[in-house]
Formats: sequence, structure tokens, C-alpha cells
Amino acid sequence: MTDMPSRSRGFSLLELMITITVMAILLAIAVPSLRDVIHRNEVSSASNALLASVSYARAEAITRGQLVSMCPGDESGCTSGSKVFDQGWIVYTYPAGAASANKPYASGTSILLRTTAARTGVSIQSRTGTVISFGLQGQLEPSGTAPLVFATCYRSADTGTGTITTAVPGVELDVNGSGSVTTKAATTCSPS
Repeated sequence: MTDMPSRSRGFSLLELMITITVMAILLAIAVPSLRDVIHRNEVSSASNALLASVSYARAEAITRGQLVSMCPGDESGCTSGSKVFDQGWIVYTYPAGAASANKPYASGTSILLRTTAARTGVSIQSRTGTVISFGLQGQLEPSGTAPLVFATCYRSADTGTGTITTAVPGVELDVNGSGSVTTKAATTCSPS
């Protein structure tokens, strides 16, 4: 029998360097795309949470047969005159016979129905800084209220109105006088 030279198994230094280089190139391409996917998900999640609360407030107004309102704020009350919803919002109603449309939440005299926590990484702005109220048939109150517009956009800093890019577009929610909601791509992060 002839002795065959033994071959060592494994990678050569050159093969290892080529593999590392290819992996680095693939990561450089994939990481920005993954980041955009995460940002789009944050915008979509925040917009869906707002849509769910608007729909819930409208449905509760119809079910209860009384006014139901929504405003930016928390359990302690509405943030007066604020157009900024990314710090959280509340949905509430009033004791029977004790309310008029667009009254701010008051602990003890209003009934808190839902609280939504602050959202990070997004900007949620509304066109107006008024309390949103839905009437007994699900319509915006008071009658003749201008349609509501909300814009949700990605925001990298802790404050500001966010940005719209082709990679991470914003979402606009429009609530018409009858209370129905439509969504579309936002053209601005500060609706006016």
C-alpha cells in the first residue's frame, strides 16, 4: 500500500477572507432595507392604533346612544389645544345628560373608555387642536364640523413632525362629517 499524503480539512485564509468580504457586502445592502421595513412598520402600527381608536369611539357613540369623545392626553386629561397625538390619546364619554360635544375629559365627571400610550419613532398630527366628538349616529359633533385629518409619519428624533420618503411613506386618515374613515398616503406630516 502506498501512503497517500494526508490533506488537512478546513478553509484557507484566502477562502475565509473572501467569505467575510461577501458577507460584509450583503450586510451593507440588507441593513438599510431592514431599517426601512422597521420604520414602515412603526408608522403602520401607529396609524392602525389611531384608526382603531377612532372606530371604537364612533362605535361606542352609536352603541351607547350618547356622545363619545377623543383627545390627545392621558388619564389625567386632555392636552389642551394640542394637535399632537403621538404622546398618547384617550377615548371617553360623559354621564347621561351631562355633556355637550367637544368637552375636554375631566376625571370624576367623564367616563374613561380607552387609553393609548405614547408612540415612539413616529409623529401623529391632526389638523385641529379640538376635542373630537361622535354623536349618537356616529357622526362628528357638533354638526357641520370640518372633516378631520390625521398624518402619521416616521420621526428619527424625539420631537418634530417627522418626514415622508419613498422608502418610508406617511399615512393620512381622513374622517368625514358622517364619521367614516378613509386612509391614503400622506403628502405632508402637518395637515392644515
